[in-house]
Amino acid sequence: MPVMGLYCSTEKFAQKIEDTISLLLAAGRQKGEDFGLGPEGCRVRRLKKPPCPPGTGSDGETEGLSWLILSCGSAKETLLAAEAVWERDPALPVIFVAGKAEDVFAALPRPFFHIVRQYALEQDLAAVFEKIGRTGKKADRWQVFPSGNGMIRVRQKEILYLESDRHEIRVHCGPEEILIGETLARWEEELKDKGFARIHKSFLVNLYHVSRLERESLTLDTGQKLYISKYRYPEVRRQFEQYIRHLDFL
Repeated sequence: MPVMGLYCSTEKFAQKIEDTISLLLAAGRQKGEDFGLGPEGCRVRRLKKPPCPPGTGSDGETEGLSWLILSCGSAKETLLAAEAVWERDPALPVIFVAGKAEDVFAALPRPFFHIVRQYALEQDLAAVFEKIGRTGKKADRWQVFPSGNGMIRVRQKEILYLESDRHEIRVHCGPEEILIGETLARWEEELKDKGFARIHKSFLVNLYHVSRLERESLTLDTGQKLYISKYRYPEVRRQFEQYIRHLDFL
């Protein structure tokens, strides 16, 4: 059975979240909807303390979680806890609970699975479960590149970024690199509606792998940092926020 982790700084609100999850799962079962979780739904497991950065102590409580809901005492504390989670396990989907509208905007540049507003708890948690159902059923998307005398098919999620290196275009897929033809501008046009953004004259990045966006650089979920051209930053930020909304983060 999937496990939904929950850390909340107040017992009363933690119980409200648990009760809301139970109601949503029960309502789903009545409608014949299991949100892709299976007939048993999911189990909520409370964390006794917020996640800690690696090297500062044991944090085994996050092991075995399918998702994690975070609601610390303030937005700043919640963001720090999320950063600690991603340092340990970049693939763990984290759900941010925002107390105020400004907390939502503070969370937007981070790769949260979803942002839940305290003042719209039932509505936003319902959207979380709908998204879990969609992402569980979503088929892999593929991208085809010409390479040498043939074609190479790559899962879009495996592509980190494309790099223009002199007269070559390199597709970075983790430790693997693929040399392809044509120009970066040509691939920017091909991939701009598929979640890729041109951040520099040499880089076209898959926004799916962006874990942190700053004014001069971004960090991928692999830990690699790529620099953003100063004049491109406003457009990169706009594309990233649009990408987040498109994926139902908010």
